[in-house]
Amino acid sequence: MNTISGRWSFTEDFGFGKDEGFAEFTQEGEKITGVLVYTERIEDETPFRVQQEVEGTFDGQQLKITGTAVEILDAEEEIEYHLDCWEGILNEKNQIVGHSYDDHECFGVFVMEMI
Repeated sequence: MNTISGRWSFTEDFGFGKDEGFAEFTQEGEKITGVLVYTERIEDETPFRVQQEVEGTFDGQQLKITGTAVEILDAEEEIEYHLDCWEGILNEKNQIVGHSYDDHECFGVFVMEMI
């Protein structure tokens, strides 16, 4: 796969909850820009939707992206949300599998698949 431009399904498990949605990437050379839109379901809390603009790199195998802006799309109350970083590898099944983290020590495991 030469480019990861396009729409990818996105699922992530971060221990006390799960995210599910999609990523939309545009690739120019190794530079990646795009957006992740997902519903965040935290145990014992009302789910809410998140949109993070991202930028980073993809070298043909390894993806590294960082959130640059975040918008909470439909929460019942104001939420303080921390930008994430995702690092993953494109595997032989054309999935991007990896881990995420933020500056408040929240870590997750994610899978993306081309839609």
